[in-house]
Amino acid sequence: MILVIGGTGTTGRAVLHTLHAHGVPTRALVRTPRDLPPGVQQIVGDAADPGPLRAALTGVASVFLAMGNGPHQEAIESGVVTEAARAGVGHLVKLSAPGPADSPVAIARLHHRVEDAVRASGIAHTFLRPYAFFQNLLFHADRIRATGWFPATTADTPLNMVDARDVADVAVAALTRKITGTHLLTGPEAISYPEIATRLTALGRPTRCATVTAEQLRTDLHGAPTWLVDHVLEIQHMATTHPEHPNDTVAHLLARPPRHLDDFLHEHATAFGAARG
Repeated sequence: MILVIGGTGTTGRAVLHTLHAHGVPTRALVRTPRDLPPGVQQIVGDAADPGPLRAALTGVASVFLAMGNGPHQEAIESGVVTEAARAGVGHLVKLSAPGPADSPVAIARLHHRVEDAVRASGIAHTFLRPYAFFQNLLFHADRIRATGWFPATTADTPLNMVDARDVADVAVAALTRKITGTHLLTGPEAISYPEIATRLTALGRPTRCATVTAEQLRTDLHGAPTWLVDHVLEIQHMATTHPEHPNDTVAHLLARPPRHLDDFLHEHATAFGAARG
């Protein structure tokens, strides 16, 4: 039995569906009842609540852990690790973040501390460290469709992006083939936001990326939680000071190339207001 914690998130949802498609006995811990793939067991409760968490961990061999980023994430994930060790879980696959342990990105440092807790627990583990997801671009879709532009602070800096479905496929491979270790996951290319705008333009929606200052972007994100705004600014600054380069980890682990950004943009062309997809 594999337990998925975070099964309603972008990556976790894909993990659930792929495990189900492969016929793997799967359980999900969810805050509220959900319409999950048939046959997936459902435990309703919060991962921060020991009662539902212990019930969900009963009889589980492996865990996929992918909590949404937030101010309580470290405490919740560390609690999951403690309970997983107590329950005798043999393997834990954690969705983590790239960068060094002393990264200037606060959430990356948080992930490293949880990784340390997993190592200390003695559970066999796999740490997946993806960069930004293609799916994050959909955050800009409404604005691009309405106005034809979106802001960023990174100018022409190439950024590593990866499809969350590739990350999910790597997670399933790790869970089912007992792949351990730490894996930095990227797509097939590093690409700048202005180049993404160029590709959307080629799809039929004239688009530009406006380079703005950190303070201008902070103002633009007014209304979002402060921790989230800080995170966006930190990762965009980090990208400009530490050049990102794609690797072949996804291809090596999955024996196929990672999904390409162009295919993702075609798939979601309508969301961005493109004339063709």
